[in-house]
Amino acid sequence: MLRPLLPLAILAATLLPGASRGETPPSNAQLVGSVREGRARWNPFFAGNDMAAHADGTFSTTLHLSASGGRNGDGIYAARFFTNRELRQVFKRGKSPGGLVSGPDSAFAGNIIFQVPADGDYTFTFDPARSTYSISPAVREITKIESLQINGFVHDSEGSVECFDGRRTRPAEKWDEWKPSHEFQKRVDGSWEIFLPLSASGGHEKNGIYQCLLSANNNGDWGFGAILGKPGRLAGGNGYESRVGNIEESAIVFRVRDSGMYSIRVWPDEFRFEISPPVEFFQLARFQVDGDVVPDPWNPAAPEHDMDRDATGLWHKKLSLKANGGTKGLYSMNFSIDGNWALDSIGYGGEWGKTWHSAPQEWNLLFRVPADGDYTVTLDPARGTFSFDPPVQPVTAIESLQISGNFDQFAGDGKGGWNPVDPMHDMQTSDGRVFTKLLRLTGGTTYTYKFTANRAGWGWSLVDYPYDGNRRLAPHGSPPPLVFECPRDGEYRFTADVESGNYGVQLLKHR
Repeated sequence: MLRPLLPLAILAATLLPGASRGETPPSNAQLVGSVREGRARWNPFFAGNDMAAHADGTFSTTLHLSASGGRNGDGIYAARFFTNRELRQVFKRGKSPGGLVSGPDSAFAGNIIFQVPADGDYTFTFDPARSTYSISPAVREITKIESLQINGFVHDSEGSVECFDGRRTRPAEKWDEWKPSHEFQKRVDGSWEIFLPLSASGGHEKNGIYQCLLSANNNGDWGFGAILGKPGRLAGGNGYESRVGNIEESAIVFRVRDSGMYSIRVWPDEFRFEISPPVEFFQLARFQVDGDVVPDPWNPAAPEHDMDRDATGLWHKKLSLKANGGTKGLYSMNFSIDGNWALDSIGYGGEWGKTWHSAPQEWNLLFRVPADGDYTVTLDPARGTFSFDPPVQPVTAIESLQISGNFDQFAGDGKGGWNPVDPMHDMQTSDGRVFTKLLRLTGGTTYTYKFTANRAGWGWSLVDYPYDGNRRLAPHGSPPPLVFECPRDGEYRFTADVESGNYGVQLLKHR
């Protein structure tokens, strides 16, 4: 028996994908997934994921895939489709070959998982009217779950540092879907079960609140998350970096009050799970505004952050803002759920006015205001949208990049190298994509650093997230800084590619 943490204030059924899709015919379509490259490969808002439109209403794209590619380097890829760059218009794998599921049922469907037989060009064709797709030449679709893993902060004794195994980057130990300690055992009734020691003082913030995701066949992109407001229900296709992005689809988050051994039992084909003894679940009961638009900026539990819900299900917050407020006139904010970061923040994914609830590639909202005054921000969780009245001036692209860290050249910035708004931290670029900075370093010194964008301080930071399993810059949250162990004295070039997420350090000359 599952007992709720908070009363249900929003009927979750009204929030499931497709509930507010409307009748707009698809004028464009997107293919997202590990078949793509770069930071935005799971992002339907990104124009680079668009498919070519055809007169018969179908869409297609051709991509080069490799038998040694994919998340685990085994030629196994994951993908799904969207139309009109709308999170609510997602198409995931159906039960019949070539079939897709959209609308409310898409929460209970997963990504398309397939393996390519050889390196080559593969054409994806998508027919949204018929909810079908094809891949040519033929690939091997994988639909049977052979193993199941639980990854995340439920493994209190495991490490949080990303590692490299000689072939590829793997997630931090807690989130590594290949760890034997993460494996479920299959029961004779077809369910899967694992026993874990959980504590009232455990979890990411040592407060008994745990966050985790499930993976199948050791593939984090064959993932399962949860549906807020529906305790015990799983949402398909939700891996660490492959979350759909709908507000109500979350990691599996719960609170433990009593320390002990807990059974987690899963029926993946039925998209449901149980935890015994019972734990407490969050219910999507309330929303907050966070950031430098409110007091105690990044504390979602602060009562001053709470939004007010009206009779139509919209949430509002009046903000008193100044034209020179925030960080040198730039405000940074996001939304949180039930006053807890364990449910992850809600920001935007590249299209102003639309929300994105998908670690690790989610941005904070960055904007200026034209004049001092009161501004009301409105969140529509059912449609996944937000708005400001009167309008603000959004900042939606990286215009500049800064690097901060414990470098000797930054010692005079007033914060020991960690003052990103000081001009000395600015990087150089010739194309707006690849940014560089030359720094003199001392051999034998360990340097730590982060990138930030648009001179917005820590409102837009880019760091390699230790939990996603990729060596790639991501803007979500506040992960640990990057580390560089300098081998010898000299001048080094630090590089960051804001589109692909690649970064590196290169020795230019000895000193």
